[in-house]
Amino acid sequence: MNGKRLIRRGILILSLVSVSLVQAENIAREDNQPTPQQWLERMAKSSRELTYQGDLVYQQGGLLETLNIAHTVDSEGKEQERIIYLDGAPREMVRRDQQLVFSNYGRVDTRFEHGALMPMLGKFSQGNSILDYELKIVGLDRVAGRESLLLMVIPKDRFRYGYQLWLDRASGLLIKSMMINDSGQIMERMQFTHLNVGGSLSKETLSALNKKQGGTDRVVPMEHSDVNEKSTLGWETGWVPQGFDLKSRSKRPSPISNQQVDALNFSDGIASFSVFVEPDETRVLSQASENIGALAAVSKVYRDGDKYFHVTVVGEIPLSAAERIAVSVRPVKSDS
Repeated sequence: MNGKRLIRRGILILSLVSVSLVQAENIAREDNQPTPQQWLERMAKSSRELTYQGDLVYQQGGLLETLNIAHTVDSEGKEQERIIYLDGAPREMVRRDQQLVFSNYGRVDTRFEHGALMPMLGKFSQGNSILDYELKIVGLDRVAGRESLLLMVIPKDRFRYGYQLWLDRASGLLIKSMMINDSGQIMERMQFTHLNVGGSLSKETLSALNKKQGGTDRVVPMEHSDVNEKSTLGWETGWVPQGFDLKSRSKRPSPISNQQVDALNFSDGIASFSVFVEPDETRVLSQASENIGALAAVSKVYRDGDKYFHVTVVGEIPLSAAERIAVSVRPVKSDS
């Protein structure tokens, strides 16, 4: 590990522990104290299986929003969830098992349309093994009036972000989180200000409001594509950060043109990114690199003879990683 990397790691760790907490040693002395990995697994299970409702604030870059979330599981074991935006134009989203219903009043787009309903809640929902991060229990804190445990998720390289996770000790739910870069800057933040766990939720609580108030419904199936299925997509990446695996190949709407284009979707168990490739027949699409809060978006032009293609990488990874991935994208070589 070189000096610069040590400095970056030190800054990240200091930023992750710069809060007033009960010493972690006190927790370690408790009988049958779960390991950090077990806490993550409990958090993932709780987010899927428990009934809860509350208000939270979500911040990414300069955007700060207040939302209400309600979640439950029906008698058949299927998740139901509704998120209502409490600021700005009225917007809401409803998920019923493997189907998302977006209700965007006045055609105002939602920030979470191309990802999980709540990014920070969804990142750890699969309970994946995360080999490219170091997990540490820091201590205890209090969030929204509830005793919580602070867990640090520290990346082992510069190609992904670090996280602070506050987990409700009673339920295991994630009640506060921060995504932090290697300079200690907060890239994304989520925090409940009020939370009720347990009980039951009415059918009305989990139904879209726009049936009463007007608006536009869009029913969108949850994406599914088996990476092992034979794919006709003709593109691949020449480089991705260690630990990121190809999870699916699919046809998805382009973030540039909104046309159905080739998409490769990668994840390391926490962070994820997508690679989009589409023909650029008019040659009007430009190259660009930018951060929108924690979201990196990089567009590059690829030329294959007299044909031009537009390569776009979008994901919650550092911009430098997204740029390196974008320039590595290439056509799949024929076996013949």
